Amino acid sequence: MIKFFDDFERFQKEVQRHSIDVDLKSLLKLDVTFFEKYEKFILISIKDYADNPNNILILSKNYTLIYTAKTYNNYEKIYRVSLRKPYGESTVITLLTLRQVLKNYTSIFEKIRGDMDILDRTLNPEAIEETGRSLRKLTDRVEDLVQLVILLKEREIKEFDTKIIAFDYDMLNAESRYWLERCRSHVYRISSLRTKSEIRNTRELNQTISKLTVIMAFLSIVAIVVSVPGTIGAIFGIPALSNKYFEGNPPLLLWFLIISTTLSIILGYMYWKSLKFSAK
Repeated sequence: MIKFFDDFERFQKEVQRHSIDVDLKSLLKLDVTFFEKYEKFILISIKDYADNPNNILILSKNYTLIYTAKTYNNYEKIYRVSLRKPYGESTVITLLTLRQVLKNYTSIFEKIRGDMDILDRTLNPEAIEETGRSLRKLTDRVEDLVQLVILLKEREIKEFDTKIIAFDYDMLNAESRYWLERCRSHVYRISSLRTKSEIRNTRELNQTISKLTVIMAFLSIVAIVVSVPGTIGAIFGIPALSNKYFEGNPPLLLWFLIISTTLSIILGYMYWKSLKFSAK
């Protein structure tokens, strides 16, 4: 007997009707894959990225209860021979559930991969970190799925008899391992994007520092150019000096200021050229 539920309260009532004493509500809050073998049944909980991310299976020889929002089209026709075998119902439903969860994971991976292609151009550091967190979480979930698939076979659980669906199990095992390796390889790609972003930020910082250096050098030269005639003017503004050297000859003072100002401008320009700033 297979029963599907998309309403959690109805699912709980059905579980209680079979005298199963398990805290199912705690599984809704659990964000990792859960597997436990009891005396008369198997309990599996696995999360995905659907609107309702919960997939809870209770497997036994006489009944299979599943709480999920997923649909299982034509499974009775495709697996009609396997379903008639002992533990066939629990085996087939578990296989189909794990397949659909893996399919959900792969769709999320492709979305993250698309985001990474965009980040390859923008190198936004905040977006890189956010995508990295999403990828690490997905990698953990795929790894949990792979371990569950392996565990179901290694422990030779009757409720999941791999002999009934040998080819399908091998395909599921291979596909889940493949996607796990894809996720892990893209974790290194995130590290590469982070390095590229840091290099670009460092280059931009160096360019900003270079521009500030140019500005400071220009202001220093301007200050020197302005201060030289000002200083000379202030010195010769002292009556004792001006009376002694320039009294009766104001044009001499004027020419002295013009020459000193011109000389300071020439020397400032030569210093500016000696700095050899790049045009960038």
